[in-house]
Amino acid sequence: MEKKSKPLTFIHPDFYYGLILFFIGLGFLIHTFNGKYQFDLLFGDVSTVFFPRVVLIIWIGLSIILILRGYFSNRLADDSHRTFYKGAPRLLLVLTVLVLTTFILWIVGLFLGGPILLIALGLAFGYRRLIVLIPMGLILPFVIWYILGEVSKINLPTGLLWS
Repeated sequence: MEKKSKPLTFIHPDFYYGLILFFIGLGFLIHTFNGKYQFDLLFGDVSTVFFPRVVLIIWIGLSIILILRGYFSNRLADDSHRTFYKGAPRLLLVLTVLVLTTFILWIVGLFLGGPILLIALGLAFGYRRLIVLIPMGLILPFVIWYILGEVSKINLPTGLLWS
Protein backbone atom coordinates (compact mmCIF):
# COMPACT_ATOMS: atom_id res chain seq x y z
CA MET A 1 0.00 0.00 0.00
CA GLU A 2 1.15 3.41 -0.87
CA LYS A 3 1.16 6.08 1.67
CA LYS A 4 -0.59 9.20 0.43
CA SER A 5 1.34 12.29 1.24
CA LYS A 6 -0.53 15.27 2.46
CA PRO A 7 -0.02 18.30 0.20
CA LEU A 8 2.02 21.02 1.84
CA THR A 9 0.57 24.46 2.05
CA PHE A 10 2.65 26.85 0.01
CA ILE A 11 2.48 30.61 -0.08
CA HIS A 12 3.18 32.14 -3.45
CA PRO A 13 6.35 34.30 -3.72
CA ASP A 14 4.14 37.31 -4.58
CA PHE A 15 3.08 37.36 -0.93
CA TYR A 16 6.66 37.90 0.22
CA TYR A 17 7.44 40.42 -2.53
CA GLY A 18 4.32 42.36 -1.64
CA LEU A 19 5.20 42.28 2.05
CA ILE A 20 8.67 43.67 1.40
CA LEU A 21 7.31 46.37 -0.91
CA PHE A 22 4.61 47.25 1.62
CA PHE A 23 7.09 47.88 4.42
CA ILE A 24 9.47 49.84 2.17
CA GLY A 25 6.61 52.02 0.88
CA LEU A 26 5.21 52.50 4.37
CA GLY A 27 8.64 53.52 5.66
CA PHE A 28 9.04 56.07 2.88
CA LEU A 29 5.51 57.39 3.43
CA ILE A 30 6.09 57.79 7.15
CA HIS A 31 9.33 59.63 6.39
CA THR A 32 7.48 62.20 4.27
CA PHE A 33 5.55 63.26 7.38
CA ASN A 34 8.78 64.38 9.02
CA GLY A 35 8.62 67.94 10.39
CA LYS A 36 10.91 69.36 7.70
CA TYR A 37 8.41 68.37 4.99
CA GLN A 38 5.29 69.88 6.54
CA PHE A 39 3.10 72.16 4.44
CA ASP A 40 -0.39 73.57 4.59
CA LEU A 41 -2.43 71.65 2.05
CA LEU A 42 -5.43 74.00 2.09
CA PHE A 43 -3.88 77.45 2.14
CA GLY A 44 -0.18 77.15 1.37
CA ASP A 45 1.91 76.27 -1.61
CA VAL A 46 2.07 72.61 -2.51
CA SER A 47 5.22 71.04 -1.15
CA THR A 48 7.58 68.85 -3.14
CA VAL A 49 6.46 65.85 -1.06
CA PHE A 50 2.85 66.01 -2.25
CA PHE A 51 3.47 63.99 -5.41
CA PRO A 52 5.74 61.41 -3.71
CA ARG A 53 3.02 60.86 -1.11
CA VAL A 54 0.51 60.14 -3.87
CA VAL A 55 2.94 57.72 -5.51
CA LEU A 56 3.70 56.03 -2.18
CA ILE A 57 0.00 55.61 -1.37
CA ILE A 58 -0.49 53.96 -4.77
CA TRP A 59 2.64 51.85 -4.07
CA ILE A 60 1.23 50.66 -0.74
CA GLY A 61 -2.15 49.88 -2.33
CA LEU A 62 -0.54 47.83 -5.08
CA SER A 63 1.62 45.98 -2.58
CA ILE A 64 -1.51 45.08 -0.59
CA ILE A 65 -3.03 43.68 -3.78
CA LEU A 66 0.16 41.70 -4.37
CA ILE A 67 0.08 40.37 -0.80
CA LEU A 68 -3.54 39.24 -1.15
CA ARG A 69 -2.93 37.74 -4.58
CA GLY A 70 0.08 35.84 -3.29
CA TYR A 71 -1.69 34.59 -0.18
CA PHE A 72 -4.84 33.37 -1.90
CA SER A 73 -3.31 31.90 -5.06
CA ASN A 74 -1.64 28.56 -5.58
CA ARG A 75 1.85 28.22 -6.91
CA LEU A 76 1.83 27.45 -10.61
CA ALA A 77 4.52 25.41 -12.33
CA ASP A 78 5.46 28.30 -14.62
CA ASP A 79 6.06 30.62 -11.65
CA SER A 80 9.35 28.97 -10.72
CA HIS A 81 11.32 31.68 -12.54
CA ARG A 82 9.90 34.32 -10.20
CA THR A 83 11.39 33.01 -6.99
CA PHE A 84 13.85 35.26 -5.23
CA TYR A 85 17.00 33.18 -5.38
CA LYS A 86 17.17 33.21 -9.18
CA GLY A 87 16.99 37.00 -9.52
CA ALA A 88 18.96 37.86 -6.40
CA PRO A 89 22.36 38.49 -8.03
CA ARG A 90 20.94 40.97 -10.54
CA LEU A 91 18.82 42.63 -7.85
CA LEU A 92 21.88 43.05 -5.62
CA LEU A 93 23.88 44.41 -8.57
CA VAL A 94 21.19 46.98 -9.38
CA LEU A 95 20.86 48.01 -5.72
CA THR A 96 24.65 48.38 -5.45
CA VAL A 97 24.75 50.52 -8.59
CA LEU A 98 21.94 52.70 -7.22
CA VAL A 99 23.68 53.22 -3.89
CA LEU A 100 27.05 54.01 -5.48
CA THR A 101 25.64 56.36 -8.10
CA THR A 102 23.51 58.12 -5.50
CA PHE A 103 26.73 58.84 -3.63
CA ILE A 104 28.31 60.03 -6.90
CA LEU A 105 25.28 62.30 -7.56
CA TRP A 106 25.68 63.74 -4.08
CA ILE A 107 29.37 64.51 -4.73
CA VAL A 108 29.40 65.72 -8.36
CA GLY A 109 25.75 66.59 -9.10
CA LEU A 110 23.30 65.69 -11.82
CA PHE A 111 25.27 66.66 -14.92
CA LEU A 112 28.30 64.54 -14.11
CA GLY A 113 26.63 61.83 -12.02
CA GLY A 114 23.53 61.45 -14.20
CA PRO A 115 25.30 59.87 -17.17
CA ILE A 116 27.18 57.53 -14.83
CA LEU A 117 23.90 56.54 -13.17
CA LEU A 118 22.02 55.91 -16.41
CA ILE A 119 24.81 54.02 -18.16
CA ALA A 120 25.61 51.91 -15.07
CA LEU A 121 21.94 51.05 -14.55
CA GLY A 122 21.55 50.11 -18.20
CA LEU A 123 24.54 47.77 -17.95
CA ALA A 124 23.31 46.34 -14.62
CA PHE A 125 19.93 45.55 -16.18
CA GLY A 126 21.71 43.73 -19.01
CA TYR A 127 21.36 46.28 -21.82
CA ARG A 128 24.49 45.98 -23.95
CA ARG A 129 23.89 48.30 -26.93
CA LEU A 130 26.43 50.98 -26.04
CA ILE A 131 25.69 52.92 -29.24
CA VAL A 132 22.27 53.68 -27.74
CA LEU A 133 23.13 53.61 -24.03
CA ILE A 134 25.93 56.20 -24.05
CA PRO A 135 24.10 58.95 -26.01
CA MET A 136 20.95 58.43 -23.94
CA GLY A 137 23.02 58.54 -20.77
CA LEU A 138 24.51 61.85 -21.88
CA ILE A 139 21.27 63.45 -23.13
CA LEU A 140 18.75 62.37 -20.44
CA PRO A 141 20.34 64.29 -17.53
CA PHE A 142 19.91 67.51 -19.48
CA VAL A 143 16.31 66.62 -20.35
CA ILE A 144 15.65 65.81 -16.68
CA TRP A 145 17.31 69.08 -15.63
CA TYR A 146 15.20 71.08 -18.07
CA ILE A 147 11.87 69.43 -17.23
CA LEU A 148 12.32 69.19 -13.47
CA GLY A 149 14.71 72.06 -12.81
CA GLU A 150 13.58 74.76 -15.21
CA VAL A 151 9.94 73.95 -15.99
CA SER A 152 8.86 72.48 -12.65
CA LYS A 153 11.29 74.57 -10.53
CA ILE A 154 12.44 71.58 -8.47
CA ASN A 155 15.88 71.86 -6.91
CA LEU A 156 18.15 69.16 -8.30
CA PRO A 157 21.43 68.01 -6.77
CA THR A 158 24.32 70.24 -7.76
CA GLY A 159 26.82 68.20 -5.79
CA LEU A 160 29.22 69.12 -3.04
CA LEU A 161 31.90 70.09 -5.54
CA TRP A 162 29.72 72.73 -7.22
CA SER A 163 27.82 74.19 -4.25
